[in-house]
Amino acid sequence: MPVLLYHSVNERPAAGQEIYTVTPAAFREHARALAESGRSAITVGEYASVLRGERYLPPRPVIITFDDGFADTRAAVEVLLDGGLAASVFVTSGLIGLEGMLTRDGVRELAGLSRRVELGAHTVTHPRLDEIGPARAAREIGGSRSALEQIAEMPVGSFAYPHGAYDRRVRELVAEAGFSAGAAVKNALSHSRDDPFALARVTITARTTTRQVEALLSGSGARLVGSRERIRTRGYRAVRRLRRRTLEGVA
Repeated sequence: MPVLLYHSVNERPAAGQEIYTVTPAAFREHARALAESGRSAITVGEYASVLRGERYLPPRPVIITFDDGFADTRAAVEVLLDGGLAASVFVTSGLIGLEGMLTRDGVRELAGLSRRVELGAHTVTHPRLDEIGPARAAREIGGSRSALEQIAEMPVGSFAYPHGAYDRRVRELVAEAGFSAGAAVKNALSHSRDDPFALARVTITARTTTRQVEALLSGSGARLVGSRERIRTRGYRAVRRLRRRTLEGVA
């Protein structure tokens, strides 16, 4: 089950976003491969309900997601809709209206494009949630949902962890905030035993070729997500937390 993660789709990447920016031409080729793959596009929220046994999975499913809320997401989503596909868009609420990002009107328009577009939350300021205290993390999680619901005037039920960073405590905070689904990263293929509050996604970068996307759509090109967190992931988190505490101590 491939769950693809895009960020910006643009000819001119924002500073620091070069690796995470796919050109419009490349994205159109990816969209063509997606439309021709015979896979049924669903949203993160729909997939989470399948994993909870609340609905059936369509044949050969795929999920296409976008993180952050870049202004160019609107055009990319319309390309998918033209191909009969669906998308889940996770917006960082505190970035709305900044240069290169969706405006409030843009968020409303995106949410209203089609019932096949899911609007999801992505925190207020895009921190690594597993590095900060629970009170601040709860504000980031709940605050983003409240802001987006106010702007879009519709419920927001799915959440994506910035940088894919989460731990058990953060996962619990997402559930307590009223979300019904959560998207992580993991760069692995999802499956029927995946966690509906930490779905595995594969990051699509500027270096990802159409052939690699086609491999993912065939069910290869990435490992299957495991049932336990990888030791390397836990070690990386420990290093990040230590670095943050050191920097905060110096400050």
